[in-house]
Amino acid sequence: MRRLLFILLAFTMTLSARAYDADSVATKLAKREVAATKHSKKSLYPTFGMWRNSYFTTGISTNKPVSQYSADAKFQLSLAIRLWNIKGKADIFFTYSQHSVWDIYQESCPFRETAYNPGVWAAWQVSEKTRLLFGIEHESNGLKGPQSRSFNYVTAAFIYEPYDHWRFGGRAWYGYYDRENIDNYFRYRGVCQFWATYHTLNERFSVTALVNPSGWFSNYNVQLEAAWKMAKRGDWIPSLYVQYTSGYGDTMLDYNRYSSKIRIGISLMHSKLGLY
Repeated sequence: MRRLLFILLAFTMTLSARAYDADSVATKLAKREVAATKHSKKSLYPTFGMWRNSYFTTGISTNKPVSQYSADAKFQLSLAIRLWNIKGKADIFFTYSQHSVWDIYQESCPFRETAYNPGVWAAWQVSEKTRLLFGIEHESNGLKGPQSRSFNYVTAAFIYEPYDHWRFGGRAWYGYYDRENIDNYFRYRGVCQFWATYHTLNERFSVTALVNPSGWFSNYNVQLEAAWKMAKRGDWIPSLYVQYTSGYGDTMLDYNRYSSKIRIGISLMHSKLGLY
């Protein structure tokens, strides 16, 4: 009996020692992971997400009589894939945006135009409040003949968040466009734009005013928008969305035609990117 008790005691002590050693190893590994997490620099951007505002809206012209020819639908899909993060400070993205105006209320519901906009971007987190972005982009409507529109350009942007409720940004571009079918493109599109966004701390409600000087600062294209998220938390929560535009370039095809529109719908926007 004593021998059996001795064997059981020795076996128990052996298991306890092994368990202690295992716990020690697990504790050491956990501490190493925590330390590595503290010292590693992670990107502030998602691997895959929204780039510009993605939305589906419908509305009417405010400078024309309301009819099936002045009312339409407008939607945009804009995505970004983060290809590379450099030491937690810089990120390289492939981006793709697609913008369509759809004459949904006309008899055959034709698409007036769809514009395609792929690009490669680099984003630097200069400070906690400031981001700089540089990109190379192509934009075209995929049409042939006199309706063809294409634009290749380089662009630089900044996003500045000096206060908890405010976000400011700007973007400038310049490049080569198809001069055979486009005349004085920069006169109507301009070469820069600026925006300011007021938002609640939880990003649930936001209002944005965007100004795009055109005609070498003799005219101004304006966009006003408001968005209200349908839920309090989460990046992929849709928002009720209102957009008002006034100026030139509602489509690439109508780059030199003035229009004024108010539209309502649903949108998705990632606040960490916030690019227009």
